[in-house]
Amino acid sequence: MTPVESVSSFFERNPQYRGKVITLAFSGGYDSLCLLASLCELGFDVHPVYVNHNIRTESELSAEIKLNMDNCRRLGCALEVITLERGSVDACAHEKGLTCEAAARFLRYEALSSFPLVATAHNRDDQVESLMMKLISGGTLLSLAGIRERRGNLIRPLLCCTRSEIVSYVDSLQLQPSSDSTNDELFCFRNKVRQLVTPYLGSSVKDSLVRIAENIQKAENLSGNIHISNNSGYYSVSRKNFITSSFFSKLKCIYHVYSFFDSSRISGAEIRKIVNCIQNTGSYDSRFFHLRCIRDEVRFYHLKAWFAAPFEKNATLPYGLSLEEMCSNSALRIDPSLLNPPVLIRLSDEDDTLLLSSRSIRLSDLCASFKCPYAFVLQDRDGIKAVWAECFGGRNRLSDTLKSGKWKELTGLEVVKKG
Repeated sequence: MTPVESVSSFFERNPQYRGKVITLAFSGGYDSLCLLASLCELGFDVHPVYVNHNIRTESELSAEIKLNMDNCRRLGCALEVITLERGSVDACAHEKGLTCEAAARFLRYEALSSFPLVATAHNRDDQVESLMMKLISGGTLLSLAGIRERRGNLIRPLLCCTRSEIVSYVDSLQLQPSSDSTNDELFCFRNKVRQLVTPYLGSSVKDSLVRIAENIQKAENLSGNIHISNNSGYYSVSRKNFITSSFFSKLKCIYHVYSFFDSSRISGAEIRKIVNCIQNTGSYDSRFFHLRCIRDEVRFYHLKAWFAAPFEKNATLPYGLSLEEMCSNSALRIDPSLLNPPVLIRLSDEDDTLLLSSRSIRLSDLCASFKCPYAFVLQDRDGIKAVWAECFGGRNRLSDTLKSGKWKELTGLEVVKKG
């Protein structure tokens, strides 16, 4: 099957993508140049985008961008270049504990995330490499599904094509692909597998690896989905549904929840910790979220953000929340005349206390009783005056010092999802 036939076959199987602008993640190498040429030959509206990670020399990058622009122009397209700040890949790798390759991939997809439909030029050889990497590193069963043909706003129309078919097609068009010098270095796992392992695999072994990915994907598609609720300040699933679901369904659920908090790969060890925690109605703090079990509900919270802002209506808060006027029974009716400025709203600290029923209550104990890791607090010069915890599955509380005789006249304030 030629690349053009492969791309055409993909859109026959997925007609929902026809007529849409396709943003192409364009590096300028054989693969992305092949996909661009194939899409153009088939008459698609293509928008090639080159993400400059700024990790190579200026001279090499300038020459590559010029060549890529010329190739795109020959195929009737204008290339958009997105340039990352120099040093941003290293900073991302350090912040998230990623390899340089993984950090570059994270920032690349982040740069492309605003486009409605993004095509990447992954091919059959990439699938083989991915399966080998998972097998060598002891990846989870679901990870052996490898590269999916489509996921979210990402599509991969060349996944059935071999590298040799791609090279032959590009050479037949007399196009000169660009070449990234870092692809020849053995600094990352994929490059090592690509250069030291896959060249020595026979065609039958490669076919078997691709079939493994296809079979796991089929099994994944046949397994049910565990419903994930998107609450105001956390995500939750039914513990009963999770425990009684199939192994594949559990893995899909964990991968899905994990993706809300981070884009890096989750390890098999961490998956086992999460499953064990849910089965034993416990709690677990990962690098990216807090897990809390309360009765039949499993909650996943964001890590605590360091946040403080002046107290005002419609204040923008972390986690996509805001402070809004509400008429709900749980909304706190606050009399501004009882506040001693300056007044701010922030996330609770370990040593915070609140006066309730003439007793000083530690907020850490209050949150622990609700099994939420934190809450929003209202603080003036005299101390904590109010707590908003309902957005995190707890209860809102008002300090004794804010009890007002004007209660019915006051406007209720509640922390809700923004917009």
